[in-house]
Amino acid sequence: MAVLIIILVLAFIGILISAFMAGGSEKCKKALLWSAGGVLLSALTGGVLFFCKGAVKEILLKQKPHLSFMAENINIPWQIMLQLGLTFFFCGIILFLWSFNCRKNSSKWYWAVLWSTGVAFFIGHLLFLPQYYGIAAWINFFVPPKQDVFSLDLSMLPAFYVMLAVNLLGALLWLWHTLKTKKHSWKNILFFAGSFTGFVCLVWLTAWGTGTWAKNAMEKKAAELGIKPIQVAAQEPPELKALVNPEFYTKHPKYNPPRSGKYDWKKDTIPADEKEYTMKFFTSPELETYLDSLKKSAAYIAKTDVLHLSTLQHFRFLVRHRSDIAELYYRTNQKEKVLPELLKYPELDRLIPADTPHLICELVRTAGCWIWIEALIQYGPEEKSLLPAYRKLLDWSKSWKVHLPCEAGFYLVYHPEIKGKIAAFFYAPYLNTARYRGFFDAVKRIPALEKLEQAEIISGDGMYAKAAKRQRLGIIVGQTALALKVYKIEHGKYPDKLSELVPNYLPKEYVSPSTGKKLDYSVKETNFTLVVDGSFITSER
Repeated sequence: MAVLIIILVLAFIGILISAFMAGGSEKCKKALLWSAGGVLLSALTGGVLFFCKGAVKEILLKQKPHLSFMAENINIPWQIMLQLGLTFFFCGIILFLWSFNCRKNSSKWYWAVLWSTGVAFFIGHLLFLPQYYGIAAWINFFVPPKQDVFSLDLSMLPAFYVMLAVNLLGALLWLWHTLKTKKHSWKNILFFAGSFTGFVCLVWLTAWGTGTWAKNAMEKKAAELGIKPIQVAAQEPPELKALVNPEFYTKHPKYNPPRSGKYDWKKDTIPADEKEYTMKFFTSPELETYLDSLKKSAAYIAKTDVLHLSTLQHFRFLVRHRSDIAELYYRTNQKEKVLPELLKYPELDRLIPADTPHLICELVRTAGCWIWIEALIQYGPEEKSLLPAYRKLLDWSKSWKVHLPCEAGFYLVYHPEIKGKIAAFFYAPYLNTARYRGFFDAVKRIPALEKLEQAEIISGDGMYAKAAKRQRLGIIVGQTALALKVYKIEHGKYPDKLSELVPNYLPKEYVSPSTGKKLDYSVKETNFTLVVDGSFITSER
């Protein structure tokens, strides 16, 4: 990366020198030769960048350190490298043209150096901070966003290309004037530099006014619709961080239960000493204290205005551990304790509000439901005396619904970390219009999401369609598996066909949310297997 930066810096210095020599030359032939040199150096900068995929990848990972875990799998397409190469080529051309005009219109070389340095600084801002210019705010209104709710960066790209084009057009117009007029003086430099600066300032000021209007319009619409600000916290508050002991697994490295551990208990791959430790530890007060701390942490999900991602992780840990305990009761012949343990899940499910504004909460709830259902089907006792409890669970499962929050409230508080008041001031028009666009796009999604929530068959591959399929899949598999469990307790065996569950156990026979086909159901001896859309659940222990 360092070598690439050195080459690019030297190339741009060469472009400046070529421009000064061409602009200061009185002979046309000599000026053309120096101009050709400037063009070649511009092409060199673009060509070098095109072939330096490794350095570009290194810069990307430095800017996005959270992607470092998948560094080996990141492959930058050649189209992106070509785009970067062309960008630096045109930046070199623009720098050459501005510097040539500055030198041509000044009898003093230091005036040319001064203005050219300003141009280079401006182009640097164009490359790395396009959101500073008003054009970025305007483009937010017309270019469909390509980003998710956690990243507004991509909407800057069209603004960057427009500003590049504006720079090139301004440089060419000045070149035309420079070659046409015989009056070359510092006044020409001030006139064109001042005109261009005035144009940029005018665009920015109109964008600032528009951004302010957009911010007010967004807040007004949010108040009308009752949409409240929501945010994903970057850091945990001290009281939340202190709830869960981070050294629990370090202190108990031999505790490896069936679902939360690293071994396959069904294939008996767990070492004997760790198995023995787990069998003894799972009923200990210390583990119960740890699970209670997970529950208290997960309870923070109910604070719907601010989401702490660690609480969702703790919710999953909690459900897994409770399912582990139920299975371990079964494996240690304490079967009377299995169902009471599994009956704790509905209470855990209520830790996530039914109307949560965060889509990720709904996905975590779905994952938790899968974990619980699997444990219930495989290890839940099947005595007829327990039938009322199972019937109650089946009735409860019929209240499960697909819920897809539009997450519009995120844009009401979205604000990236910007260092410095001046930077924040120049960033404001872009940020306000980006938030406006994201907010109203989210609001427009609401009717479509309501249809998705009610749909039995869901088409599309968008983020919300995928989430709806996952939730719908969890509902139909969970309800059907529970119905099969209840049927077996009442009849002593599983039904031959799922249609036998209707209407006493299920309101209807469910179908795949992706294909509309009936669920693939099979019975072998005393176990059933239910398969749908590549996912399955089995009663086999």
